[in-house]
Amino acid sequence: MLLTQLEIPVETAARALAIGKTRGLTTILNPAPGRALPKEILADVDILTPNQSEARILLGLEADDWQADAEIAARLRGLGVGHVVMTLGADGALIAGPDGMTKIASYPVDVVDTTGAGDAFNGALAAGLASGLTLAEAVRRGTAAGALAVTKKLVVPALPDERQIAELMKTRTAPR
Repeated sequence: MLLTQLEIPVETAARALAIGKTRGLTTILNPAPGRALPKEILADVDILTPNQSEARILLGLEADDWQADAEIAARLRGLGVGHVVMTLGADGALIAGPDGMTKIASYPVDVVDTTGAGDAFNGALAAGLASGLTLAEAVRRGTAAGALAVTKKLVVPALPDERQIAELMKTRTAPR
C-alpha cells in the first residue's frame, strides 16, 4: 500500500507512485493541495481521493465549476486512474470505478474544524484496504474517520483511533 499527497514536491509523489506501481502496491493519491497534474502521474494511481474542489482543479476547471460530481469523477477515470473516490464533505463520498459509481454516506456530526478531515479519511481508507476490506467498506470506514476528525480542533489531536472509528460505525448508521 502506498499513500501519498501533494504537500511534498509533485516530483517526489510522482516517483513514489511509479515505484509503488512497478512493485505491485496499491497506489493512492490524495491530490491535496489541489493542482493540475500531468496525465502520466495519474496513470500510476490506483485510487485517487480528491475532494470536490480538488477534482475540478485536476481537470483544469474552476474549483466551484457547476458540472456534476459524477461527470467529474468519470472524466478523471478517463485520464487513466483506476478508481476515483471523491470526498463530498457531509454528503460522504462517491466511488467511481470500472463497475460504475457508488455513493457512500457520511455520519452526521457537529462540525468544529474541517482541517484534518481528508487526512483522517485517507489514513483510514488505506488502513482498511491494507487489512483486507473491500473498497466500499474502506471508504465507509474513511467517512467515519473523517466525520470524527471534524468534531475537534486541530489536525493531529482530532485524528481518531481504530476504537473510535469502530464505535462510531457500530453506534450510528450512516444515512443511505
